[in-house]
Amino acid sequence: TANNYNEVKWALKAAQENNSVELLVIDKRYYDYLIEKHVLFDSTFAKTIDTPQRMPRDYKNFPKHTPRTCEIQLSSTDQSLGFDITHGDNNVGVWIQEVQSNTPASGTLLRKCDRILEINDDFVDDEPIETIKQKLKAAKSNRYLKLYVVDTATYRYFKKNKILLKRTNIEECSFMKQKQESSKQNEEDSKELKTLFFLAKE
Repeated sequence: TANNYNEVKWALKAAQENNSVELLVIDKRYYDYLIEKHVLFDSTFAKTIDTPQRMPRDYKNFPKHTPRTCEIQLSSTDQSLGFDITHGDNNVGVWIQEVQSNTPASGTLLRKCDRILEINDDFVDDEPIETIKQKLKAAKSNRYLKLYVVDTATYRYFKKNKILLKRTNIEECSFMKQKQESSKQNEEDSKELKTLFFLAKE
């Protein structure tokens, strides 16, 4: 609810002022299960993960609003793709829940909380999770997977600005933006040359 959201927001803000934030979190699947079974949370079973005091440089410099293509090639000994998924709203679409270390996926640009838009050039953002699972299973059998993904902030940015999420549309938007910027630069260069020519003429 809105009240709960505001309570969490202000609690985080207060903790941030003390330069230390301690969070007790749980995966949504298990959260829903515990709520359904009326099981109380026991923090003594939680795994402690210490995060760095400063954001790692590779995350800080990670390109924003930029979709990524991640190609995963399985060797003959690889048993998994190296990542877990979780469903989107109403079981439509999927998010990357975790990327395991030392796996085929960890060597790519795939990140936790990425939204999968395409699987082997097929748009899947509006497909049910079961269909997506089957496509991932088929890709695993073929020992090759190509994902087109965006991070959470980028996904929301595209949705908010009503940018179509298919790769061809995104690339076309990027191309047009670059073309407009190039045209604007050419126009400015032309004005500058005209000014120089006028001054030289005087």
